[in-house]
Parts: sequence; C-alpha cells; structure tokens
Amino acid sequence: MAKKTINLVMAAAVDSGNGFSKTYFQFEDGSSNTSVTPSIYATISSNENIPELEEVTLENVNTNMDVIIKSPALKTTSEYLVGQAAINSGNYLMDYNVEASRGKSAPDISVIIPLAKIAYAALAHYVEHTHSIPTTINVALSYYMTCLPISEFRNPKNRELFKKRFCKGKHLIIIKNFEKDVKVNITFSSNTFIYPEGITAQIGLIYDPTDSRFYRQGDLYQDTPYKDGKAYHDSGNVLLIDIGDGTTDISIMNATHPLNGLGVNISLNQGVGTAAASASEQLAIDYPQLHYTRSIFLEHVSRQDSEGKTLRKKYLEPQLDLLMSAIEKEVEKEFSKTNNDINTVVVLGGGVNLLTDNNKKTLQDLLNDLNPFETHQKIWWVPSKYNQLLNLDGLRVFLSRKLNQN
Repeated sequence: MAKKTINLVMAAAVDSGNGFSKTYFQFEDGSSNTSVTPSIYATISSNENIPELEEVTLENVNTNMDVIIKSPALKTTSEYLVGQAAINSGNYLMDYNVEASRGKSAPDISVIIPLAKIAYAALAHYVEHTHSIPTTINVALSYYMTCLPISEFRNPKNRELFKKRFCKGKHLIIIKNFEKDVKVNITFSSNTFIYPEGITAQIGLIYDPTDSRFYRQGDLYQDTPYKDGKAYHDSGNVLLIDIGDGTTDISIMNATHPLNGLGVNISLNQGVGTAAASASEQLAIDYPQLHYTRSIFLEHVSRQDSEGKTLRKKYLEPQLDLLMSAIEKEVEKEFSKTNNDINTVVVLGGGVNLLTDNNKKTLQDLLNDLNPFETHQKIWWVPSKYNQLLNLDGLRVFLSRKLNQN
C-alpha cells in the first residue's frame, strides 16, 4: 500500500530560457535527471475544456503537466497546463513576451514552470522507486541554482526580489493527472543562488558538469581551437557572445573571471526570438490572414518546403541581419575596452542555430578588421547540440561544488 505522505530532499539547477526551460534535478540517493520543456503555459478557466491528456508514465511525465499552483509568488491560485500539454491544448498560450523586454525576474512564467517541473520530478522519482503514487509529497530543496540575463543580474534589487519569490513561504502544487490528486509542498532553502547568463555558460564550457573537480573533455572539444577545458581555461581573454531568444549577453572573461575593471558586461534586449517576432509582424502586414506567434513562425520557418524557405529568406533573414548588426556594434566597443587584447571569440546559445553562413562570415570579417595583426581572429562557434544546455551545465558545475563542500 502506498504511503499517504512522503518527504523528499532534492537539489535543482534551472535555466529558464525564453524558448525552453532546462532543468537538472538530483536526489539524496544520487540519482538525477535532465529535461527540456517549452517555456509555455496555458491557464485553464471555468469556460475552457481540460484536454484529454495521455496516461502519465515516467517516459512522458514532462509532456502532460496539469497542475493547480497556490504560491505566495503568484497573485492567484490557478490551474495550468505546462509545456507540451499547453501547446497540445488549443488554449491561449502564455510565454516570455520577448518584445516587451520585461526580463525574467518579474513574469510569473519564471515561477510557474520551475514549480511544476519540480513537482513532477519528485513524483516521478518516487514512482520509479516504489511503483506507487502517494497522496502528498513534501519537497525540501537543499539547493536551487538559476540564472538571469546580465542586465537583470547587475541589479541587486532584481536578484533579491527574484530570490524572495521562491524562498518566501511554501508552494503548493496539485498534480491533476490521476484519479486522486497528488499534493506537492515545495520549500526552498536559503541556499538559493542566482548567476549571470553567458558567464554561467563559460563555466559550463570549462568544467565537467558531472563532477566540477575536473576540466571538461569529450565531443564538445572536437574540431575546436582547444583540446579540452583546461586548454580553454588557460587561453587568455575571451569575448563570449551568448545569443538567446530574447536577449544577447556579451562578456569579456579571462578563464572564469570577468576582466579586471570591466565587471559583468552587457545584455542586449534582442535575440532570435525578437527577430522572429519582428519577422512575423511583417508577415502579418503583407498577409493579414497569417497571424503567427513567434514560436509558430519559427516552426514554419524550419519546414523544408516552399513556405519555410520563403519565410526564412524574405522575412527572418533580414531581421537576423539587424540582430547581428546590433551585436557587432557592441563587439566593437568591447574590443576597444581591452585594446583588442582578445584571444578567442566564443559564440554560443540556442539562437546560434538560426544564424546564416553570411551572418557568420560578416562577424568573422569584422573581427579580422578589429585585430589586423592576426591573420584570422579565432572564433569558436559552439556546436548546436551543446548550445541549448551550456547555461544549465554551468549551473550544474556550481551545484556540484556546493554539494562537494558538504
């Protein structure tokens, strides 16, 4: 017979991307899991039908999230479909409004999705080990690591208010997928840490996220200027460009430290998501019958048919050119700050995967002009298969260090 109430201690690293929420959870027994979920939710109101979700299994737990959340961080208690369940519902979707430049510390989505994922991870962990479903799970988060865009991180008030949203009080999440609801009470400890995006990714490039005592090696370093994380760590000044959905973070680093006197550098409130939103707006002007959200627009762009090619060439690529022009202006300023003493430019982030060959060539030409005594300025275009998880990898490094201290 299943226990009615169980207690779990777990640690979490959460990268709340504008496009996807990337999470890593580790439990007391050493087991862990990583998942990627669309940063989208839908509120279920009294006049909307709750869609028929699949029977929840350990394999599909992250695609069928249906929860009621009562939290001191949220003004109201509501029922939400989260991630893929929201997309499949046909209900009105809420995501990060990248056009509004609200950032990540204020929107409720930065609380709703992590709470839902923590609750389902706790339930999945218990079910996997006991093959039974409890009525109540009390989750104590020993550590919670997350990150904010540099522009928000630089404001101590933003960081403190964001931390309070998690640490103030207890959060009740009611999982609605079963014949009987499962209540999950989540409590955050004072060990809740916030780091700057971009710089977090730099940490993920250097150290092994599975054990931070070691430098990173393996496939990530194939076909790169460096053989491993140690060589990259020792390479000198690096200009890091982290292109995301709603922001682009630009940092000058020497190993794991921002360069003396330059501090944590800058964020542009522009990314491939804002480029896609602008492209979609232009599409709606030309074709009023087509009102695509940025996520749907990008889905159509990815299609290998005549529509996908037209949307990319005519609408998206001109916006990507404008994005890269803004990035290049900031890169020139950063080079000037260091008297052009930059060994390598590293370009990473989920947005890199949408850049064109011409975008990459234009950046290379600019860098060659900025550093005329080098025949070819080194650029490390981090491979697409690693881009999405690098900030999460850095958070995992920080988490590993905290856990190893204890």
